[in-house]
Amino acid sequence: MTSGLEERLAALLVEGSPNGLMVTDADGLLRIINPAVRGIIPIAADAIGRLPAAAIPIADIAERFLDTESASKEIAVRHDGRDLLVRSVALGPPGGRLVLLQDVTKFGQDERNRIEFVASVSHELRTPTTSIVGYAETLMEEGERLDPELRTMVEVIHRNALRLTALFEDLLSLARLDNRGAPLPLVPVRVSSIVTEVLDKWRPAAEEKNISFQTAIPRGIRVQGNANALIHLVGNLVENAVKYSHVSGVVTIRSWTRDGRVVIEVIDVGIGIDPIHHNRIFERFYRVDKGRSRSAGGTGLGLALVKRLADAMEASVEIRSRVGRGSVFRVWMAPAKEES
Repeated sequence: MTSGLEERLAALLVEGSPNGLMVTDADGLLRIINPAVRGIIPIAADAIGRLPAAAIPIADIAERFLDTESASKEIAVRHDGRDLLVRSVALGPPGGRLVLLQDVTKFGQDERNRIEFVASVSHELRTPTTSIVGYAETLMEEGERLDPELRTMVEVIHRNALRLTALFEDLLSLARLDNRGAPLPLVPVRVSSIVTEVLDKWRPAAEEKNISFQTAIPRGIRVQGNANALIHLVGNLVENAVKYSHVSGVVTIRSWTRDGRVVIEVIDVGIGIDPIHHNRIFERFYRVDKGRSRSAGGTGLGLALVKRLADAMEASVEIRSRVGRGSVFRVWMAPAKEES
């Protein structure tokens, strides 16, 4: 292919692209603006040869030409009722940057519709499921007066209704976080108080498997967090640790400060997770072993919720685990701000 044909083909691809494409030179002046740009954002008619800040009235987009990183950078921008995905990448010598605009409004609306549908269905199904749980518990209180075979069936109904209730609660929690969009309100929270409340809730389940809890949390250690979110986050990690621990095992919860951050760690010596799954373990409905998760009552949402709650508190979560050696989940959070 000749260089002339290559240039014509490149020009056709740029001109015909449905995505907006803008390029600046080494001096930071706009040199290429394809037709799609003007259909996506307002831009000066005489933009060629001008600085982006003078030609593009949307600061979040104009500032992308000032990025100094060589790697590609991507942000979401909301403008005039439209959802835009803006990618910026440095060009090789002699310099300049390329900014790509993609209108993802339809995808954003589809996602919002999905979130609303999941929240609505989960809410509607939670009510009858709660009734099933209640009636099953009432029948189970009959004790020995129930026929043994009937009691077994009621226990199965109760157990599976509880699983459905947990699933709907997790779906609703995720939908609320997705709809929120902004970080949760954060205040100083004492870690020891959170862990005490979590262990009180999960101690009966641990005792059924003869699992003991160990804690190592300085009483004065506090994080900048949200108490309800942190109870849910740590609770999910402790629930998993109990669920996937061996009988007569130990679950350890500890906390300390490192590099200006507070670490909260939940450790078990249970069945563990193969490292090949670590990159996907926080995805919704992802299961390491579908058969094992179902038998243990897992929904595939617990760790996804942990990740979303951590994000909402501007925290991060990581995993270290090996099959047969147990798992360590570590949450990194900002320390509590000093009260003025």
